[in-house]
Amino acid sequence: MTRKHRFFWAFFRPLVAVFLKIKFGYKYDKPKDLPEKYIVLSNHCTDFDPVFVGVSFKKQMYLVASEHITRWGWPYKLLKFGFEPIIRYKATVATSTVLDILRKVRKGARVCLFAEGVKTWDGVTCPILPATAQMIKKSGAALVTYKLIGGYFVSPAWSEKGTRKGKIEGRIAGVYTAERLAEMSNEEIAAVIEHDLYEDAYKRQLESPEKYKGKNKAKGLENLIYICPKCHKYDKLVSQGDKLICTDCGNEIVYDDYAMLTGCDQRTVYELFKWQCDFTATDASEGIPYIAEGIRFYRIDKESSQLLCEAELRMDRESISFGQRRFEFDRITDLAIHGNHALVFESDKEYYEILLPTGVCTYKFLQYYREAVKQSKSARA
Repeated sequence: MTRKHRFFWAFFRPLVAVFLKIKFGYKYDKPKDLPEKYIVLSNHCTDFDPVFVGVSFKKQMYLVASEHITRWGWPYKLLKFGFEPIIRYKATVATSTVLDILRKVRKGARVCLFAEGVKTWDGVTCPILPATAQMIKKSGAALVTYKLIGGYFVSPAWSEKGTRKGKIEGRIAGVYTAERLAEMSNEEIAAVIEHDLYEDAYKRQLESPEKYKGKNKAKGLENLIYICPKCHKYDKLVSQGDKLICTDCGNEIVYDDYAMLTGCDQRTVYELFKWQCDFTATDASEGIPYIAEGIRFYRIDKESSQLLCEAELRMDRESISFGQRRFEFDRITDLAIHGNHALVFESDKEYYEILLPTGVCTYKFLQYYREAVKQSKSARA
């Protein structure tokens, strides 16, 4: 920790709190009597999560952020100067990030990270990174678990136009001292983290409905939903205002103020997404490739990117290729999405980004990859 970082935290935190109150009506816990040194773990719903979590904590801490912010130019330089975020490369084992976190904590700093590593796209907390519990135990710091509730409906990962205003809260789920953690196994710590951070947005919404008002509430839903539930055609859905419309059969799905759907058999986005996953699983098992034209393929190196080619993206059950470049899934550590139109992965210690054109559902390639890998592991078991 430095005096500069403490100053910027103390200066901006109250201003950000006012902004979040006005824009979202955000309510949050203000914890007291926390241990001096701790790591905060939170679930991940929106791009605003770092500030949603940060305003709860009066004492300065360092936030873990995705690598893509390093390519923002001068805005990143300002962030680095004032807050020095810890950078994490998605879809990697993140060894360097873990080491950076441990160095900070051992110097007496506090750190906040989002245990899933990615935002939820369907409203359910994503699997927690396996090494998280081990890192917590190794740090010698206390653990504070923090749950964001309602964030998925305020700013869904798939959305493209504005935010909604409705109930959103930040709660302290648990506080675990370093002494208590030292007595627990990695498996016990992992279970605590999973329990405290798990959130099923639609289950909560169905049990206790809340309104989330805004304009263009369905805008961008085709970034997640790519199969029409009526005619079963792919890539024919277009969002307009509060509707998702199939340009082939004309079916209209309405997304209302309670985040519920009409115009299809599924009541929620989560249910519609899960229905769609069965189709993708079948496509992967049958080796039906997914193809996108006009993608741009980059190599990422620290704070810069190099365009390697503009080509057709082709994904089958064993690999992903761009023109003459082909990467078998066994050579890829993982595949992850950032924003709405970019995929990232690491292969042979090189980090790459695939930028897909607007109008192409990027998430369907991520889902196909997950299904193909899952089936491959199952076949080998």
